[in-house]
Amino acid sequence: MVFSVILFGAGLDKLYEAVAFLAAARARGQIPLLFLRGPALQAHVHNRWSAPRGLKASRLSFNHQSPQALLDELRTHGARVYACSAWAHLSDLAPATVAARVDAVIGLNAFLAQSQGGPLLHL
Repeated sequence: MVFSVILFGAGLDKLYEAVAFLAAARARGQIPLLFLRGPALQAHVHNRWSAPRGLKASRLSFNHQSPQALLDELRTHGARVYACSAWAHLSDLAPATVAARVDAVIGLNAFLAQSQGGPLLHL
């Protein structure tokens, strides 16, 4: 089963957090997928991002899908989805919507602190 990680963020000021997140996800053996609102950061990540096998990159476009649509697309392909947030809440999605579409939500600092892929806080 594919393990995917989603970071909801905004703006180029989150670049360093996004890079740290990508490195931590890869170290855990997870496939990092980011949905980011800032166009400059979207372009930076998109240039270095590849879709997991079985998913068409064109169907996972950052510019053409809402967070809800992206999560639904991943779930359709059997991905296990974790939403990682550096903020107190996920501003793009209401809590009920998040709970219906992801396996777990974890804070960014806690995610980075887990070196061996320990258990996540499930909703």
